[in-house]
Amino acid sequence: MFSAESPSARLLQLASGFRTTQALYVVAKLGVADLLLSGPRSCEELARDVGAHSESLFRVMRALASLGVFYQDSSDRFALNPMSYLLLKDAPGSVRAAVVFWGGEMYRAAGELMHSVKTGETAFNHIYGEGHFEYLSKNPEANEIFNTMMAQMIGANPSRRSIEKYDFQGRKVVVDVGGGSGTLLASVLERNPQLKGILYDLPSALETAPSLLKSRQVDSRVKVISGSAFDSLPGGGDVYIFSRVLHDHPDEVSTQILKHCRKVIPRDGLVLIGDAVIPKGDTPSQGKLVDLTMLLMTGGKERTEEEWKKLLKAGGFSLQSADVEQSLVVATPD
Repeated sequence: MFSAESPSARLLQLASGFRTTQALYVVAKLGVADLLLSGPRSCEELARDVGAHSESLFRVMRALASLGVFYQDSSDRFALNPMSYLLLKDAPGSVRAAVVFWGGEMYRAAGELMHSVKTGETAFNHIYGEGHFEYLSKNPEANEIFNTMMAQMIGANPSRRSIEKYDFQGRKVVVDVGGGSGTLLASVLERNPQLKGILYDLPSALETAPSLLKSRQVDSRVKVISGSAFDSLPGGGDVYIFSRVLHDHPDEVSTQILKHCRKVIPRDGLVLIGDAVIPKGDTPSQGKLVDLTMLLMTGGKERTEEEWKKLLKAGGFSLQSADVEQSLVVATPD
C-alpha cells in the first residue's frame, strides 16, 4: 500500500513499534534464547520448557524471525543468530535485561504517557503508587534486572567513555556517586594508578560491588560507602562523578544533591556529570528519547547546556563545558 521509503510507511512503522517491544519482551522474559544454545528446536519443545502455548509462541517467534532476530528453518524450528545471541542471559554484550525492563514496568508506564503530558506527573508513580527507585528497593527481581541492564548498557554510554578517558592528572580521590557495582570507578582507577576511589550508592545497588572491585583488582584502593545522595555525600574527594544520576531527578532534587556536593568538595575540586546535553532545535539526539523515559519513570529530565548552567549555578557550581557529542558536563565550585 505504501512504498518502503514513504513518510506514511515510516510513520506507521514508528507507531506500531509496540508489537516488536512486546514480542522481544516475551522471548527475553521466558529465556527462549538460552534454550536454543544446544541447537534448533521446535516451538512445541520450547513451549513445553517455558510453560507457554505452543501455537502462540510460534507466532511470536515467526514474527521475530521475519525481523532477523532468530533463524527459522524449513521445518519451522528456530535457532540463534547474531541478534538473538544478544538475548542470552550471560552472553558478552547481552541486552536481555534491557529488553525485559523496557517491555515490563517501563512498557506499562509508557501506556500512561498521556497522563504525564496532561498532569506533569510521573506515569510510573501514577500506576504503581510509588517512585521507581522505591519500587526497586521492594522488588528484588525487578531490582536485579534494572542493575543488570545498567551494567550491560554502560558500554553504549558515551559519557562513560568520556569519563574513563578524562585527564585526572593531579587528582587524588574520585567519588563515584550512584556508582552501583563500581564498573565505571574500576575503569577510572585502572587507567589512573595514582587515584583512590570512594563508591557511594544505596545498599541495594552496592550488593555486587565488592566482588566486582576485587575481580578488577582495585578493591584495595576503593572505600565502599552506602547512603543516599538525597541526604548527604561523603567527603574526602577532589573529583565527584555523577554518571546517569542527575537526569533521574527534577531540578529541585538535583539542586539539593549538588548542594550536598558543594558542602564537601574542596575549592579546587571538579565535578564530572555523565548525562545528555540536549542540542537545540530538531537536531537528532538519543537524549531526546531518553528524556521521555525520565518523564515516564522518574520525574527527571535531560537538559540543554543552558539548563545545565542554571542548575549548576543553583547548586553552587560554575559550568566549564557541556559536550553534546560526549554527553559530558564539567563543573567547578563557585
